Amino acid sequence: MSVNLGFETIGNATLTAFDDGKPVLTTDPWIEGAPYFGSWGHSYEIPEFQINNIYASSYTWISHGHPDHLDLATLRQFKDSIFLIPDHHGNRIFDGMIDEGFNVEIISSNEWMQISPNIRIKSFADWNQDAVLLVAICDDDIILNLNDGNALGWSHQIKKEIKQFKNRFLLKLCGWGDSDMINFYDVSGNFIDPPAAKKPPVGRLYSNSMKTWNCNLAIPFSSSHRYQRTDSMHINQYATPLADHYLGFDEQVGKLLPAFISWESESQSYTEIKPSKLQKKFHTPEEYGDNWSDQLEIQDVKFLSDYFNQLEYLKNWLGNVHFDVGGVTHTINLSKTTSEIIFKVPRNSLMTAIRYEVFDDLLIGNFMKTTLINVDSLATDFTPYVTKYGDNGLAKSHKQLESYFQAYRKQSGFNYFSERFMFKTESIFRKFIYPETMLYKIAKPIRDILR
Repeated sequence: MSVNLGFETIGNATLTAFDDGKPVLTTDPWIEGAPYFGSWGHSYEIPEFQINNIYASSYTWISHGHPDHLDLATLRQFKDSIFLIPDHHGNRIFDGMIDEGFNVEIISSNEWMQISPNIRIKSFADWNQDAVLLVAICDDDIILNLNDGNALGWSHQIKKEIKQFKNRFLLKLCGWGDSDMINFYDVSGNFIDPPAAKKPPVGRLYSNSMKTWNCNLAIPFSSSHRYQRTDSMHINQYATPLADHYLGFDEQVGKLLPAFISWESESQSYTEIKPSKLQKKFHTPEEYGDNWSDQLEIQDVKFLSDYFNQLEYLKNWLGNVHFDVGGVTHTINLSKTTSEIIFKVPRNSLMTAIRYEVFDDLLIGNFMKTTLINVDSLATDFTPYVTKYGDNGLAKSHKQLESYFQAYRKQSGFNYFSERFMFKTESIFRKFIYPETMLYKIAKPIRDILR
């Protein structure tokens, strides 16, 4: 069934907007590839009708560089689409896509762009190298596409924009928490149960987010994936089944719609798209070029050392980074502190990640085994400085980091300071305090007021 004026949701994080029956915008299309070194696959098929709509879109917006949002195998299937890239500091995505021969434009933050007679969009890039998108359809419908981001530095502006609309859709990743590095082990090699093992009612996360953003409709989004490598398939037990997204939802807040729908703005109604659930099929690491017995070569060790030594912030707190590759451990000494991280990982994916500066792909793939010694978490001082600011933002020295954050302060204004503070404390908060605890319920209203 074709949409005349409205939108469709399908796949992992793909929204397609229509005007006069024509697809004018698609977001974060992932159809063809196998992200995170083959570790991720789709949970549901994407029907051919929706695939055709995606590829026929006039514009394609890419939120950030994770391969389930920026999949080159998919993007190469587009013929005439103009790719809209948020104004991320460093312009790595823009420059890379230009080099690949794509038709690319930078879309400035906090500026409306009319993409058809009845549809306009506004993009917001943040210092975590993520971006969110507002899609306004006529005067009644607005979509807040948070994908797996948090609109850092922009919450006040976004709330101001969306409050005037009748139908305020929230598209956001909610789940138990597998879409991050959770493949941790103790020093004896025992797997450590992640926070996702608690499996809190995900519907309550939607309810809370809808209250925060003043939305009255929500759609599960950016969460339709599964783990398909034999060395990561154990993480599937922490990937939230679609049915569990609705558990605990507070219907007084609004409606939590099906994950895959066609919405007609003129009739203010939707039709559910019911794609088939894909049969579980698992792949060996070797199918993606990984052999756990392969060892590093001499030039690999130097490459690794150079990569981490240029990340000056790590030397403020991290002593050693160890890489166990093929049963041989190589140590990179950064400082005299007692904090250490051990990564056990196959050579091919490791060196590919280092060579192309996509270390986050190893973390999110959840086949690399990680052990922390005198380190509470990767979330505050490792992952953002290595993968977000360093790899994606090209800010590796102290001087580059200073310029990096100064650019985002200038871009998002006064809201930057409060949300930067919350961002630095959020990961610690979530590590020790879960949504069902009394302390969380006491602290959350204070956090919402600050936002």
